Amino acid sequence: MKLIFGENTKQYFIGGGLIIAAIIFLLLIIKYVPLDPTKVEVEPFEEKIHYEVEPNINNEEANKTEQAQTEDKLLVIKEPTFDVINVDEEGQLIIAGRAGKNQLVRIYNGDQLLGEVNTNQFGEFVFMPDEKLVPGAYDLNLVSDGLKSLDSVSIIVPEKQNLAITTDKANDVIVTVNNADGTIKKVLQGASNSSEGNNLSFDSLSYSDKGSLNLSGKAKPGSKVDIYIGKNLVGTAYADDEGYWNIILDQPVNPGDYILRFNEIQNGNITASLETPIRQIDLSKVEVSDSMILVQPGNSLWRISRRFYGEGIKYTLIFKANQNQIDNPDLIFPGQIFEIPSSN
Repeated sequence: MKLIFGENTKQYFIGGGLIIAAIIFLLLIIKYVPLDPTKVEVEPFEEKIHYEVEPNINNEEANKTEQAQTEDKLLVIKEPTFDVINVDEEGQLIIAGRAGKNQLVRIYNGDQLLGEVNTNQFGEFVFMPDEKLVPGAYDLNLVSDGLKSLDSVSIIVPEKQNLAITTDKANDVIVTVNNADGTIKKVLQGASNSSEGNNLSFDSLSYSDKGSLNLSGKAKPGSKVDIYIGKNLVGTAYADDEGYWNIILDQPVNPGDYILRFNEIQNGNITASLETPIRQIDLSKVEVSDSMILVQPGNSLWRISRRFYGEGIKYTLIFKANQNQIDNPDLIFPGQIFEIPSSN
């Protein structure tokens, strides 16, 4: 080796080794270090899609099936219902309600057809007859696709008032929604007993088939209404989203005079209270006829006379026909049943 490299053989080997190491180091840098220091190398990965639910391969077919099911639900026919009933002082009737979509709804007064109307694509309808209601009593129900409304509506249109005698222009029309058994569910128009400054009211009184009192009125929506006869709690009702409450007492009330008290309760506190006298008659001794009237909260002989005769001054006819029940013509009680004689 000395013959080739001379006396500096060792230095040549060291230098050559350093050159080779530098070349190898440079090659490693070129392979593993990017020329652009801002560039980040991204490792390749396999993209995977995760489903929250099992994927449906036949999406188009599934959508058609779901749409058909939705349409079938919309086509389910339910009993027609009354939503809004109003009668103005001129006797113009307006009814709004619901039934199956695109269905014919017939409105009957008893067995007589009053009119008919078609629902829209949402199952809603509005009916306003061409003729105004004449004075008298009406019992309305709805029929659609062979189904009859569960509730009925009673309307009493009073005789026209004699404007020369009275200047009171109040609308004395009475409109009630009734349960299937004929008891009053709620009063939409008419006189009522109400407490001043709040929503609590006692609007109607009727009798169930078993002779139990059916009471209804209004209170603040969602509130509880405790009902007392004297000091005894006889029932509890709850006001719905529109503020209407209704209750049928569990047991018939013995004949006699009582004080009926209503307490509106919210969050455990009494927020309103209302008291009214009632007279419970002996129903076994009553022969019901079309010429009788059950006295309601807020009634007076004057109002009853104006409703049936068109003139309040004729209240003496009712007083004379029911003297055995009326001690004072200025004081009658809800629950009493009067005979209404002919004005002739």
